[in-house]
Amino acid sequence: MKANDVLLCLSLEEQRQSDIRDRLTKRGHVPSMAYLRKTLRKFAADGLVVMRKAENGGCFYRLAEGEAVEAALDSAWDTQRRTS
Repeated sequence: MKANDVLLCLSLEEQRQSDIRDRLTKRGHVPSMAYLRKTLRKFAADGLVVMRKAENGGCFYRLAEGEAVEAALDSAWDTQRRTS
């Protein structure tokens, strides 16, 4: 599994990390929670993902908006088409 797979499982609606992992699992990927957390934090640092911390310590993630996000999604789709 690659970071692009994670990016393609995100949406503009907030999701918990466990929800994202479930979507990845349905697509045949079995990421560790540590890898998923690291990838989501990297995307947040790169401005591709918005992360909101909940009061209970959990986090919600959603795609950010803008040209950089569109370019990253296009690249991820292109990569997926070439490897499928």
